[in-house]
Amino acid sequence: MMDEYQVPEGFRHYSGPSPAEDNIGPFFYRKLDDELLLGMRATDKHANGNGSVHGGVLLAFADYAVTMLALSGVSGETCVTVSLNSDFMAAAQLGDWVTGSGEVVRRTGSMTFVRGQLTVDDATVLSFQAVARRLKRRD
Repeated sequence: MMDEYQVPEGFRHYSGPSPAEDNIGPFFYRKLDDELLLGMRATDKHANGNGSVHGGVLLAFADYAVTMLALSGVSGETCVTVSLNSDFMAAAQLGDWVTGSGEVVRRTGSMTFVRGQLTVDDATVLSFQAVARRLKRRD
């Protein structure tokens, strides 16, 4: 799968409790020290009618980024997105490697507040702000 999607070195495929992400993605991640980067290769299955990446695919990838960022550095919990606000800044093209990054702005006992962006090279494609509900992981 890594060769098929021309995944940059250091990124790993995330497959877990949400099969929807594999159907929409697949999505990848790379953790270096305290930095978490997310990635996806835009392929034909991600296209809209104009031949660029469908906005819904970018929103699904942003949602993946929100949950991965919200859970980074914590254990024994999972989360669900309760609010996701976004602004489309530019189009992503088929073949592009789209990178997600961001930060946890605040973490309370029940919520995590996240902001970030999706980029292609140095250009921002989408910016987002989100709130994720913290949940205890079920065994």
